[in-house]
Amino acid sequence: MRWLRFLCLTALVSFPLHALGRKPIRVMIIGGQNNHDWRKSTPFMEKLLNKAPHIEATVCNAPIKGSSKEAREAWKPQFNEYDCILLDYNGEMWPEAVQKDFVDYVRAGGGVLVIHAANNSFTGWRAYEQMVGLLWRDKSYGASLYVNEEGEVVREEPGQGRNMGHGAQYNWRMTIRDRNHPITQKMPLHWLHYHDELYHGQRGPAEDVHILLTAYSDPDRGRGGTGKDEPIVWWIPFGEGKVVTNVMGHVGQLGPMQCVGFKVLLYRSCEWLATGKCKTRIPKNFPTADRISMERDSR
Repeated sequence: MRWLRFLCLTALVSFPLHALGRKPIRVMIIGGQNNHDWRKSTPFMEKLLNKAPHIEATVCNAPIKGSSKEAREAWKPQFNEYDCILLDYNGEMWPEAVQKDFVDYVRAGGGVLVIHAANNSFTGWRAYEQMVGLLWRDKSYGASLYVNEEGEVVREEPGQGRNMGHGAQYNWRMTIRDRNHPITQKMPLHWLHYHDELYHGQRGPAEDVHILLTAYSDPDRGRGGTGKDEPIVWWIPFGEGKVVTNVMGHVGQLGPMQCVGFKVLLYRSCEWLATGKCKTRIPKNFPTADRISMERDSR
């Protein structure tokens, strides 16, 4: 069965380790608190990333909610030892020393990938909100963005327009908004993502936001759709560093994370944040405009 596992790997990551240099891309994953089940999602993404021969993922979870002051202060992630930080965290504010180290890391050129509810976290931490740009905040908190039918980015100012939230879970259609970016290059213009929460009306500073993918929030598919193309994946420069936010990945039975599109985005985001390039190819089983694609063997 080892040869079968190898073939499955090369279908998604079809290049040798030396293609990105002799050393693997080092990814730190931070979970430990979340309103979603991080005990499923964090190890799932760790396992998935470590299947790639060019990536080495390590979990460094924050102390669980309600931990002692001593436990919180003893948690000192060494951001500078990693090429990319993946946040699967939505919980208590980090200690000030960790906040400072994190900001310094990104400002000096570090890369951060924010997954789903991690954009809910850290209300009032201005540097973090600047990095993420659009967050799960009330509409009075900041501005919001969406893309209109002409493909133009529309800005809603604080207090105006739709509020943050998400509608019912269903299979929704992604649209590529930057076909030249390494993360989205050679993806089909439209593709279906599996049965996820479609965040809408995210709020924040909304400055220097580079939208890579959107999805149409369908008001006819259950409750709460906005009828607008909502940002799903975007990136923001911060100092010399970069932050990618991907609000896909609601954790119930891990279904949305088993979408081949989500997996390719996970690999490519880490690659681009670490190296400025993406080597993961678009596999033959990538979703299409009318077909979802799942790989359920990564539990």
